[in-house]
Amino acid sequence: MRYRWRFLLILAVLALVASGIGAHARAVAKPAPSPSASPTNPPTPYMPPDQATNGIWDMILQGNEGITYSVMKLKDDGNNVTGVWLFDKKTTYDITGTRDGTHLTLTLKTHATPPASVGSIDATIDGIADMVGTITLAGKDTPFQGAQHARVPPPPETTPGPQATETPY
Repeated sequence: MRYRWRFLLILAVLALVASGIGAHARAVAKPAPSPSASPTNPPTPYMPPDQATNGIWDMILQGNEGITYSVMKLKDDGNNVTGVWLFDKKTTYDITGTRDGTHLTLTLKTHATPPASVGSIDATIDGIADMVGTITLAGKDTPFQGAQHARVPPPPETTPGPQATETPY
């Protein structure tokens, strides 16, 4: 009986050693995963201020009543800036003003005839795709920020689908 337990113990040890060797052999047989580059966004192209002003700006006003979203369309011709601000579905303002480097000084007028001045915009733009400043409307100052989302590259695809054959940029 004494030898039987020793025999079973030795058999169990041999089985464990054999399974460990087999697992080690399987682990060695598999190639180690190779590191791959993480997908990154291409940088937003820089533009001089006279070109960066042009385009459609998604506006976010941060007033006491909460956050308001709207769209502004601007055109820079020399240092003269014109455009429209689609404040909401019912309200549109005409924009006229000037750009001095990266600083915009704009006047808001009603879209009606005859136009009446109703406010102003004091803003700074950068050459990437951002605008920040203050909108004064009906005597009330409201901070805002604007972005040209159409100029910002889309995020990279981390897991392309079966139909992806080329990069969308």
